[in-house]
Amino acid sequence: MTIRRSHRLCGVAAAATLLLAACGGDEDDSPQDPEQAIPVPEHEADDSVRLPIGLVSPEGHSVNAPISEDGQVEIQEEAGSVQQTEVARTAPFGCDDTVSVIATVPMVTDDPAQAAVEFLLQDQHYHHGEPAFRNPLAISDDLEVETVAVDGDVVTVELSGQPAVRSTCESWQIYTQLDATARAATGVDRSEILLDGEPLTISLGIDVGEVPVTLQRVTEVLR
Repeated sequence: MTIRRSHRLCGVAAAATLLLAACGGDEDDSPQDPEQAIPVPEHEADDSVRLPIGLVSPEGHSVNAPISEDGQVEIQEEAGSVQQTEVARTAPFGCDDTVSVIATVPMVTDDPAQAAVEFLLQDQHYHHGEPAFRNPLAISDDLEVETVAVDGDVVTVELSGQPAVRSTCESWQIYTQLDATARAATGVDRSEILLDGEPLTISLGIDVGEVPVTLQRVTEVLR
């Protein structure tokens, strides 16, 4: 059953406009699992949780704010304004893009993984912040989440509907957004993104290969 419009996501419309307002502040002091590159989001005492959301990084982000193998992001002096709200970033993919994983404002949900994917699809804002993170999935009004389930080290996202895609580069972007979001929200190594029971890659016309894109946790931001 589709629950994309579920009331479990409190204040989604408002949260979309506040997406970056709360994720660049204090660092998360919650315990970290050393075996996971990206810690699974944890509920606070008030049952709220910050959802990890994959957005396409700003233009030139990998040059202006390169990330090292140990997760250190070093802001270049000549870069000017640079987003510093990431909790993780993918390796380059597709058209030499990257996806940045950021944390939303706190939300109340009993299923952070499904809620994170739903957030991407319900978000009506293509641009977030300045320089702008981008959400190409914001234009896919007919795409809905059916289920998000984990089996071993694989998270399977079941979608229905039809994605709105304007280019091959955008196909890569929306696939990697979903992949990074699902993996960051569950702490697993791989994802399967299905559309009406078939791999989403078929509808998008891309071949992502067998090895998932590297998802690197941000451990420190240096200036």
